[in-house]
Amino acid sequence: MHTENKTKNIKYTVALKGLQTPKGTITFSALKEVIDILSNGSERALRLSLEGTSVKRGNPPAWLLQSTDFILKGLKKGSTVLEFEAPTLGSVAFEQIKQPDLWDNVPSPEETAITILTKSINDAEQENLDSDKYDRGVLETLMGFKRLLDGTELKVELYSDERKADRFSLDNNSYHTFDKIRSETPEPQAVLLTGFLNMIQHNQRRFELTLESGPTVRGRINESFINLEQIRNLWGKKVTIKGIMQYNPSKKPRLLEAELISPKHSGDEVFNTIPIVYQVHDVLAQAQKNISSHNIVSDIWGKWPGEESIDELLNGLEDAPVEK
Repeated sequence: MHTENKTKNIKYTVALKGLQTPKGTITFSALKEVIDILSNGSERALRLSLEGTSVKRGNPPAWLLQSTDFILKGLKKGSTVLEFEAPTLGSVAFEQIKQPDLWDNVPSPEETAITILTKSINDAEQENLDSDKYDRGVLETLMGFKRLLDGTELKVELYSDERKADRFSLDNNSYHTFDKIRSETPEPQAVLLTGFLNMIQHNQRRFELTLESGPTVRGRINESFINLEQIRNLWGKKVTIKGIMQYNPSKKPRLLEAELISPKHSGDEVFNTIPIVYQVHDVLAQAQKNISSHNIVSDIWGKWPGEESIDELLNGLEDAPVEK
């Protein structure tokens, strides 16, 4: 049986190069942005890792608050250097990470919320669009780096002598990469899907829905809407699920958060396909491509020079079809 351990902390260093203040100093507004990126970013990245979504309604659970309650230890010169400590997950969130996860790699007890954030940032910087380590919520937090930049060439580096793998570096290029990926990541969509319901992990309220058309969707039951016991007899049967689909930046389905599960009814076959998501810029780009691909001049090509007058040619242009 696990007994509660004394909180173990890992030391981290954040170096800020290029601040518009004397070395070893930082404005309150800049310090707040750094803290928000680290604490809020870590909170969302950790919640995404353990709960499948980075942002949820209601107050965050105690284990999540404890995991991101970092301790500022000092401020040094050189550049401006912040030192802080983060608790290991094994000492503050053991119950949440102790059971293996069939889908994702559960954090190890030696890791911290900063470890999880580091993985999110590194995947985003490498533009791994199929990554499950970040979503729109995590990217929104990282966008706070824009306010921190404030037209400067600021560079933020994080590292730990105790955990060499926990390292990242943020600069102006990082911000543009995050902004690009965020704009390409579809917002969550309300969907109706039908298929076979397979319960995978009862205690974590996770399931798989296998559509009759072939694809399998991973899902999580929202207990604010669904009582697990009331749907126990639906496991392995055909059901229709109403919920919110979340997508990766690659536009592939990442997680279906179920809000209603009911037996499949006649006519539900129309919900056997995962909806295709389009971003506004995708639609505009395709419209521009359609317009560009149609050459109105080609519709009257070969008619001039010839016997036609200029007026007749102009009339031909006016009458030429325009692709819609």
